[in-house]
Amino acid sequence: MDASIQKKMNRRKAIASLLVLAGGTAAVYSGVRWRKLNTAPDLVKLQAHKDLITELAETIIPATDTPGAKAAGITPFIISLVTDCTPRREQNRFIEGLIEVDGYARAEYKRSFIKCSTEQREAVVAYFEKRDRPYKGLLGKVSKRIMGDSFFTIMKKYTVIGYCTSMKGATEGLAYDYVPGRYVGSVKLQPGQKCWATE
Repeated sequence: MDASIQKKMNRRKAIASLLVLAGGTAAVYSGVRWRKLNTAPDLVKLQAHKDLITELAETIIPATDTPGAKAAGITPFIISLVTDCTPRREQNRFIEGLIEVDGYARAEYKRSFIKCSTEQREAVVAYFEKRDRPYKGLLGKVSKRIMGDSFFTIMKKYTVIGYCTSMKGATEGLAYDYVPGRYVGSVKLQPGQKCWATE
């Protein structure tokens, strides 16, 4: 057999072996990850990370001329939603995400997220928002079905729901009409108009 043909055959075998090895490694990793996400979550860690949840929520909805998430007191609401209303996989992803946020802040800035400056916190949140952005199309649907929502998706969603349904968020952060008048189907918004607190 010609030496060049032998080299090509050897190269193909080597590439095939590498692909099989990579596929096997990915399958093992996926299996371990799947098992980990489906174990009973350690919900006690939510209370241990209460201050971190508060500061993350405040970074997502900071105080400006209206109260932020911290002033609205939404941390117990977020913990309650994760504990009582979130599937097991997403509970594990959320707890895992809290640990990763603190680890990332320590690796980047040599301090915990809570002790970071506002700019550093915003950079950490931007990193996790980009990292946890859902895939588009069919891949996104399959990923959500199998793995559930990502950490930052859950954190952001629960922060917004908690803020918009809190007393301070609904009455000071949003436009709230306690006793609405007649129904008007189409209203022109004024410049700087706040969103309505009720639908």
